[in-house]
Amino acid sequence: MLEFFSETQTAELASYRLWGPLLSARLLDEASSGFAPEPGELEAAWQAFCKRHNIDPDVPANVPHEFTGCPPERLKKIVERDLRLATWKKAVFSPEAETHFEKRKPALNRVVYSLLRVKDAGLSRELWFRIKGGESTFADLAPDYASGNEVYTAGIIGPVSFGAMHPALAGVLKSARAGELLKPFAVAEWFLVARVDHHLPVEFDDAMKHQMIEELAAQWLETRAHGRPTK
Repeated sequence: MLEFFSETQTAELASYRLWGPLLSARLLDEASSGFAPEPGELEAAWQAFCKRHNIDPDVPANVPHEFTGCPPERLKKIVERDLRLATWKKAVFSPEAETHFEKRKPALNRVVYSLLRVKDAGLSRELWFRIKGGESTFADLAPDYASGNEVYTAGIIGPVSFGAMHPALAGVLKSARAGELLKPFAVAEWFLVARVDHHLPVEFDDAMKHQMIEELAAQWLETRAHGRPTK
């Protein structure tokens, strides 16, 4: 996308580390240029923006903190651009959203589980036997034998998506039944005692569809931006 900038501008943008963000903005503007919002959408979006930031929609004078440096009269153009981008994303990526969701679903599904992490294999087996035999619970043992935030949550972690955890841990928890106390297993330098408390499968609702559209748009932008020379 070098045609957007002169050689001097390119060098200056690169020196301030602004090349990437500005290139991304230009690519998005180019792609969405023909996607006009529905009649009335812009005014509704502008009114909502002004209400959210306590701005007079007829005579905007103050500029929200995150828009510092922007002339007040340009704020409506920002709202219009955001709306145009949203219209473009929905039109282009909605047809692919559900297919993308099905591919991503295994990583998006969430789980609530109880966990103890120790550095000694023998100790992990001892703790497992104590829980299995009903002598102790995760809540009893967490203050002394857990690591991380589970010390303060009675050993309970989540809900957390499988894609956000260590792959080895995710692989074990995915195949476990709710309520199942797992035999001690090693992940990295830790020996874990875990129990799946709840599986929480994700659904393709409106919020998830929006997330998939945003992911697809981000992938498109990443491919386009990195597929161009950037001096």
